[in-house]
Amino acid sequence: MRAVWITTAVLLVLAAVAAAWWPHIDSPRVDPINDARAIESVSPQPLVTAVAPIAAAPMPRPGSTTSPKVTVGAKAVVERVDHQSVRLDGKYVVRGSGSESDPYQITWELLASAARTVDASKSLFEVPGRIADLRGAWIQISGYWAPPLQVFETKEAMFMLNKWDGCCIGLPPTPFDSIEVTFAKPFAVQGQHVFRYGTIKGRLEIEPFAAGMFLLGFYRLQGAVMESTS
Repeated sequence: MRAVWITTAVLLVLAAVAAAWWPHIDSPRVDPINDARAIESVSPQPLVTAVAPIAAAPMPRPGSTTSPKVTVGAKAVVERVDHQSVRLDGKYVVRGSGSESDPYQITWELLASAARTVDASKSLFEVPGRIADLRGAWIQISGYWAPPLQVFETKEAMFMLNKWDGCCIGLPPTPFDSIEVTFAKPFAVQGQHVFRYGTIKGRLEIEPFAAGMFLLGFYRLQGAVMESTS
């Protein structure tokens, strides 16, 4: 699956160039995360399992990819909205408890906010505390999705904010408005060059990878379940 998405990198170059020029923070606010220190969660309830630090050196991906240096930003400011919701950093509302039966309901706006602390031209980026604390939790999000091309059954897909058929039609995603998804079970897919919209849930991971100065991926969702699709 990853080899398939790498082959579409040409389509993502323009988006990656834009990501490379987002405003960035020159000095990380904390030490590199590979010091293995625990990060206090900003979630309204503890995550259902212990969350490991972001990998400083994940397994190499196909092609000339590298692992950017990862840091975590300042702890988020948490404001309770009601018994089911909190507001992070005065802007991003999150509902749920992060469990499989009650996943965090998050927005693309929240995920895309990570772009503001990225400097892809230096292979350095900072993960906002409000996002880093969601690692390992169950999340739910709605958007467009595309399976690998020329398949009749898939266990992997790209989930996105904008319409894209996985090849030629629509707006190719950036690393911050897309999630690489691995489903718990494979399922049949039909049709090529069509737009699919749905809602999924799964465990969120942050696993960045880059090719040269371009950041190609940022988010992964493991053990995902397609709750609805059209």
